[in-house]
Amino acid sequence: DVNAKSERIKLKAIPVHPDKPASAWQTAQAAEMKSYAKLKGANPYRAYLGARVEPYGVFWLNLKEVRPDGNLVIENMYDRGKREIKSVRAAIEPDIIFPAVSGGDIVRFGTKSHFSLLISQDPSTREPFEEDWMLENVPLTYAYLKQFKDVLLSRGSRVVRELAENTEFYAMYGIGEYTFAKYRVVWKRMASRLDAVVLSSIKTDYGMKKIISTDTTSLFAVNDKEEAHYLCAILSSELVDSFIKSFSQAGRGFGAPSVMNNLAIPEFKSDNKVHRKLAELSEEAHNLVQKGKPTENVENEINDLVRKLWNIE
Repeated sequence: DVNAKSERIKLKAIPVHPDKPASAWQTAQAAEMKSYAKLKGANPYRAYLGARVEPYGVFWLNLKEVRPDGNLVIENMYDRGKREIKSVRAAIEPDIIFPAVSGGDIVRFGTKSHFSLLISQDPSTREPFEEDWMLENVPLTYAYLKQFKDVLLSRGSRVVRELAENTEFYAMYGIGEYTFAKYRVVWKRMASRLDAVVLSSIKTDYGMKKIISTDTTSLFAVNDKEEAHYLCAILSSELVDSFIKSFSQAGRGFGAPSVMNNLAIPEFKSDNKVHRKLAELSEEAHNLVQKGKPTENVENEINDLVRKLWNIE
């Protein structure tokens, strides 16, 4: 009965990194393995984890109002995350407040929504802004954070806790210049497929700001718009999605920065017609998503070109 009502597929299983038997194992049909072999190799683009911003109940904010003096009236998302955190409504400066997205806010070639995020870490030094700087430049923000000093000094992560003890109590982790790169190709982690989007700066009620992605995302950081869209098209293709799925199971580990280590993306060249066309198609798809229009035709073109990129019939 089982045989009659089920289908069996014969798959091959090999280490995704041929020289490292302990690397993740890849399973796929023989014909697929032949195609996937062309995608394997060193990746010239380094993938990073999105900004670590725990506890959410302190650093994730709802913007309620922009006051005439330019300061922001905010409420903390006290009910986000596992820790019990008190609800606070306060006025703070806009200097270190940014629009942000988590993995759940990302759709392929777009975002559904965003929230406000407080980042108390200097991306250039990878240490928290010094207390003297905070008191001089953003005293209201410092006063807001000080209400949570005990919470921030008792965070679950030992690395973050020790950083806070050795620097400032509001120290954050996993934030660098890549977090604020001019363009970031961002995809959601802990998902079932690769959904990527290009993030840059957006207009907010408190000025132009770079939109940040949190640690439920991974990202490539680049400074060229065309290169960013080229990468986004590749990550959003059926070929790359199925390749990643062949060795990274859907769920918590899917889409982690490490899965990109074995994807040999050809480095972007502005004089390459295929590269430029992929960038154009990604930008077109972003515009369609923004207008609420379907992207199926554009995605079909992307799928064909990505196969051509790796010389796969």
